Amino acid sequence: MRGDKPYPRWNTNILSKTPPNQHRRSPGNRTLTVLPQFPLEDIYITLFTERRIYDRDGNESYEPIEHRVKATHVEMLDALRLALDEGAVNLKSFGSRYGLTPPDLNGLVLALTGMEATTFRMAWQMRRVDELLRYTDLTIEEVARRSGVGTGSNLFYACQRDFHCSPSERRDAIREWNDVGRFR
Repeated sequence: MRGDKPYPRWNTNILSKTPPNQHRRSPGNRTLTVLPQFPLEDIYITLFTERRIYDRDGNESYEPIEHRVKATHVEMLDALRLALDEGAVNLKSFGSRYGLTPPDLNGLVLALTGMEATTFRMAWQMRRVDELLRYTDLTIEEVARRSGVGTGSNLFYACQRDFHCSPSERRDAIREWNDVGRFR
């Protein structure tokens, strides 16, 4: 995660000001009084399956990314992660498969990740946006589609909301030399 505050909905600044036993998070409109068991950084599933490596002679090849879909051993959370990995997910439909109302699902996801379900889905999508913008030359429309955000217009507004810039400006801010093709 590079650039300005990568996910402003996730307030990490409070951690440095509060004693470790009194950490508080304010995702959405609810407060979690403990650190989440499964922060997004630990359970996010990258969309890439291989990473570029170089041998001693400088020849380039790709190797599989191991443990890409490492289980949390919380069945519903793993199912949500896989659903998000496959694309857009309707949280109401997802929760109803488990007999949960939207408030129930929000509470469960909040307890596990520190974010309500909708906030978690948006943070997941924006992390996917960052991967696609940084490591590929896909069009903005294709980044929007593959990230689950939907359309280029939706992506523009999401980038404005979370990063205070356009998707193209975000790409320029986070991309480093030799990033394109680093993963596939």
